[in-house]
Amino acid sequence: MATAQDKFSALEGRIMQTIELVKRTRREKQIAEKEMFEARSQVARLERELEHLRRERDVVKNKVESLVAMLSELGEESFV
Repeated sequence: MATAQDKFSALEGRIMQTIELVKRTRREKQIAEKEMFEARSQVARLERELEHLRRERDVVKNKVESLVAMLSELGEESFV
């Protein structure tokens, strides 16, 4: 038969486990929040880089189209 002191010790043990669980959960939450912040920052950086690359692609595309048009005109002139 468990004495009052045994019951109290068991309760104390469970409370200590709960406290450790809460501490660990808080640390994990802080780590997760830091990782989330870093991931969001990286996503924002990658979105800016993607937009820059899209603009650059459009510039190159326009230049190529212009060169193709000039070559096409040059080819038409030689047949005249």
